[in-house]
Amino acid sequence: MKKIFFISICVPFVCISSLAQSQLKFPVKDRIKTVFENEKMKVTEYISNPGKDVCGKGKHSHPAHLDIAITDITGTETGEDGKTEKFKLKAGTTYWFGGGTHVAINNGNKPAKLITVEPK
Repeated sequence: MKKIFFISICVPFVCISSLAQSQLKFPVKDRIKTVFENEKMKVTEYISNPGKDVCGKGKHSHPAHLDIAITDITGTETGEDGKTEKFKLKAGTTYWFGGGTHVAINNGNKPAKLITVEPK
């Protein structure tokens, strides 16, 4: 079941990642937008300019979810414990975030676009 979920949700986003990356022109309007929601999942799109929040406003929390980098993203994440780590994601990268509180900043020189898929 998990593999089917991964294929049916992630592959369409990965396939459009190169198109989406070329469509982001600097500067873009920072935004957080729910693009789909039903009783089983919520899909949120995050767009941020350099120096802005990648996936929420300031220090914030997420439940466990799947992330899909639509553009290349270079950033820093500061966890609940105050520890800061640098990260680099290539467009099309998917990963599971187990949930928690953090601050994530776009430290790159280009706009960043990230999609999250939260199972309910």
